[in-house]
Amino acid sequence: MKEKTGLELFLSASPYTDPVDIKKLKFVYGAIDRYVRSTGKRMESLRILEVACDTGWITLPLSTLGCEVRAFDINQEAVESLQAEIKRRNIGNLIVGVGDGHTFDDGRTYDIVVASEVFEHVTDPERFAAGVTKRMAEGSHLIVTVPNGYGPWENKNRLDIRNRLRKWNALRQLLGKPAYVSGTGIDHCQFYTMGRFTELLAKHSLRPIDFGKSDSFLTVCRPLRRSKLFGKIDGKLADLLPSGFASGWYFVFERRGGPSRG
Repeated sequence: MKEKTGLELFLSASPYTDPVDIKKLKFVYGAIDRYVRSTGKRMESLRILEVACDTGWITLPLSTLGCEVRAFDINQEAVESLQAEIKRRNIGNLIVGVGDGHTFDDGRTYDIVVASEVFEHVTDPERFAAGVTKRMAEGSHLIVTVPNGYGPWENKNRLDIRNRLRKWNALRQLLGKPAYVSGTGIDHCQFYTMGRFTELLAKHSLRPIDFGKSDSFLTVCRPLRRSKLFGKIDGKLADLLPSGFASGWYFVFERRGGPSRG
């Protein structure tokens, strides 16, 4: 039997199946591979930190790289689920715990920090960016995926009547439900333009060195988004169109200035 490549192992370790999510995983893997090649470091020697890991969609693939991986999430239930999966798979190079990206500080520095689909959820992005980059040294890389705040995906959600009704507090009160509070659940509360997002991270000595796009217009239809054929077509379309037509963006930022490695 043919032995799997590093990328194949990386992809097969994730629960992700939609084409757009596979595209994201490939971007993350490629960014780490380029970091190794450009620095001359061995993959096994890296320290990688994942912020807001949820149940391990990217965390589990990171563990296949053979390096030291640390991950955390504010959701204890998600962390416990991931810890159970780590135990089931007998993964020895991955440590996961409960933590808050605004305040996380384990006293160590990392070569690579991953923050996927999280910046759109935080009510204080300035403080969150400071927390995320606190453990990055000179030359460390931050890999980020974030929705285009005014792209097809977010515009679809704005027009979704069920989504609007769910957040309507007058209706919630009539139904005896607690008031909806932005930034406390899975909903997005930050809607970034390209300029706003890169300026946010520039304040923390981070400069963009690589960029990619997720999918585009077909993402508004769930069956098309999940289709292997149409999902791939939409991903290719996003690559061809201007960045404003993409539903999401992928970035690699490099830290210029930071704490020494602990």
